[in-house]
Amino acid sequence: MKSSTTTIINAPVAMVFLWLEDDERLRQWVPNIIEDEVLVETPEKVGSRFRQVYLEGGKEMEMIGEITEYTLDERMRVYIIGDMFDLDVDYWLKPLSDDQTELTQNTIIKFKGVMKIIAPIFGVLSKFSSKDPQAQAHAKLKEMAEAEHKAA
Repeated sequence: MKSSTTTIINAPVAMVFLWLEDDERLRQWVPNIIEDEVLVETPEKVGSRFRQVYLEGGKEMEMIGEITEYTLDERMRVYIIGDMFDLDVDYWLKPLSDDQTELTQNTIIKFKGVMKIIAPIFGVLSKFSSKDPQAQAHAKLKEMAEAEHKAA
């Protein structure tokens, strides 16, 4: 399943990028994340690995991720492996001005096991739902980055 979300954020590209890669900031806008731990950090960032724990429906779900592409203030791509699905999340940032950034997130979800069977149902239901988790996360990121920029 593929999804894409683009958001215009009234903050410089360097500040928006910081909200993608800083562990403390990440926990403020990524839904349901309760832990984010660096496992391996490489100087060039590609190959860095991390562990995240999410709270979904009262249950903890652990996922292990790796940065697969990284260009400072421009792009970060991560591959995250979980028990029920894997995520390929690709963030692209484009400065529109000194104080405005376009953030695009392209996500591919690869379901596993029984989730492969029920995933098409979720896909159809999500088209009729007003709740788009990716859009909601972007709205929170926008709010937080713009508030930090305004306070600076």
